[in-house]
Amino acid sequence: KFNSKETITATFNSILEKIGLNTQEGNIISTLSVDVVLDSVSIVDTITNFLLKAGIIFIPFFDGINYFPYLIFSYIGTVVSLEDNFFATLNSIIFSGGSFCYIAKNIKCNINLSTYFRTQSEDFAQFERTLLIVNDFSSVIYTEGCSAPIFLESQLHVALVEILIKNKGTLNYSTVQNWYRGDQSGEGGLYNFTTKRGWCLKNACLNWVQ
Repeated sequence: KFNSKETITATFNSILEKIGLNTQEGNIISTLSVDVVLDSVSIVDTITNFLLKAGIIFIPFFDGINYFPYLIFSYIGTVVSLEDNFFATLNSIIFSGGSFCYIAKNIKCNINLSTYFRTQSEDFAQFERTLLIVNDFSSVIYTEGCSAPIFLESQLHVALVEILIKNKGTLNYSTVQNWYRGDQSGEGGLYNFTTKRGWCLKNACLNWVQ
């Protein structure tokens, strides 16, 4: 729980330091765009306006719904349907944030796009959603990071990732996860029930590391 703006800032800076990022360092941000999602709430996304001018949309999911609803609702649920499995249904009903990435046609994105999901609170459930669309003849590198502190109480993570790569598009997708498994007596730990799926259209390429 955050009691003041100073507490939020201190917590945020501490988290970024732990993952090796500093938003004040221009040399890092010039080659990396980061969306940090803390307990299902996007608390920062970098160089968004610069990317938009280049034909790249990389914003928090609910911002995508507000500003680009025609794109979101054209693609959401097309790769992983509402009825795919129990956890996909659960996420689709109550998802709480995430990232939306849309690469326009003929765009070679030289900036690494990254989302970091942090389940920060004890006895908490996170239901983020990610939608990645790579258009014809475009390419991008996307990295997803997930972690949580060690607590005595268990946590729940139910995420959903949809990836669509169109004709001759390329996506290098990687996920790094660092979850606490709980102690030997079964106390604590994070239960992770995530649905991820990628579709490649004609001559598209998806390089997936997890």
